[in-house]
Amino acid sequence: MKEQKTTKWSNFNPLCLARHVLRNLWMTVLAGLICVMAVYLLQTLVSKPSYDSQVTFAVTSRSASATASGSIAVTDSVASQFGELLQSNPVRTAAAAEMGLNAFPGTCSVDVPENTNILILTVTAPTPELAFRGALAVMDCYEAYADFILASAVLNPINGPTLPSQPSAQASRDRLLRLAGPIGALAMIAVLLLLAVSQETVQTVPGARDQLDTKLLATLRHERKRGALLRNKKSALLISDPTCSFYYTETVHQLRAQVERAHEKDGRQVFLITSCAENEGKSTVAANLALSLAQKHQRVLLLDADLRKPAQSLIFSASPAPGTDLGYLITHRPDREALEKAIVRDEATGLSHLYAAPLRRSQSEALSPDSFRPLLDALRESYSYILIDTPPFSFFADAEVLADAADAAILVVRQDLVPAAVINDTIDDLNAAHAALLGCVLNNYQSFHFGSRLGGYGYGYGYGSYGGKYGYYGYGSKQGKEAAHGRTDDARN
Repeated sequence: MKEQKTTKWSNFNPLCLARHVLRNLWMTVLAGLICVMAVYLLQTLVSKPSYDSQVTFAVTSRSASATASGSIAVTDSVASQFGELLQSNPVRTAAAAEMGLNAFPGTCSVDVPENTNILILTVTAPTPELAFRGALAVMDCYEAYADFILASAVLNPINGPTLPSQPSAQASRDRLLRLAGPIGALAMIAVLLLLAVSQETVQTVPGARDQLDTKLLATLRHERKRGALLRNKKSALLISDPTCSFYYTETVHQLRAQVERAHEKDGRQVFLITSCAENEGKSTVAANLALSLAQKHQRVLLLDADLRKPAQSLIFSASPAPGTDLGYLITHRPDREALEKAIVRDEATGLSHLYAAPLRRSQSEALSPDSFRPLLDALRESYSYILIDTPPFSFFADAEVLADAADAAILVVRQDLVPAAVINDTIDDLNAAHAALLGCVLNNYQSFHFGSRLGGYGYGYGYGSYGGKYGYYGYGSKQGKEAAHGRTDDARN
């Protein structure tokens, strides 16, 4: 495996990160609701409400020649003196006695609006009644002391006291509740993005080259299904379909060229098409690569060796006759004539098929190098190119058996599905097998694009999530593989 490297932002695709957040949108909503509930409970259980009763005074100078500007000038000095007066023990004691209490039940504060001769007295208390009565008591008591302290000004009440109808901090409490939801949701989005980054899945083309220990052979972009009303929505993506895009078809042809090069240069004849986990699109890639080879070569065979979830019969809408599927041929060791009868040739595409049917546990475990090699040796004599669609490499030992019998292997990696570390473990296993690993194919690639059609075309057939339904079978899997944990899948991967 590659040594651990510094995180590169070029390895992360904004579209993949956005999809990760959207897939877990319920967590974002739940985090927002939990945050709102937590703030509400704290406000209810911890914070005690307080109420304000206000009295408004007009400040005028005692001087006979005082003007309006003079009254404004004296107001600031009066405000500080009046505030000290209200905080003094004599005034608070007198106000408490006026209310019939042992101590004054609140606090007093003084505020002066800018450029006015207005002074606002605010009495804060635990209840609306106490705040109102406290303001009345202060108004009744302060005059006895004001003549000695406020010698230069006169305070004339012009409004109040007011009877409060809601807590003084209610507006800020409501504002905090309104902010709690978005703050909680944003915090969860940040956590989800951090988790998406920490998974280190393969999200970009530079990321595939940087994170994986093998060569990137091709990038198959996500192909939107065209003409969905004219055909079965579950039909496979095949380059033989006229609705398949030019770009997708050309990418498959480029992959074909690399297979042909390996065949011509090194004499490789049997090619393994596999993936690390289920649902990465390996069966569709194998089918299209076989179709592309059949367009140039006469003897091309596509062999479905996934004995637990065969997909090629679904992709090509075929059903193997009894006694002609791969599992039967492996367990019964047929002669050449029976083998030739089992192979189905499509005259329209020129491609030959050897389909598989699901086997029971005991039958599937019968696959071994000794049982498979004789069949493969017989096929080598009749075909120039043999493509084998295998089970996911990290789930079952079948794939390792097939890798030891094949000449070369191609690993299909779906964008943003399996962590790069798990893929590299699979690459190490393939490198240890007999088949030479040619490289990997980055499949179902999508990205944000602006003004470029090449940025995100693709196809949505047969994709699900990491892991999946192979786990329900519960047999044949290799022990101790961390990759055998994941998400659901579709039958046609």
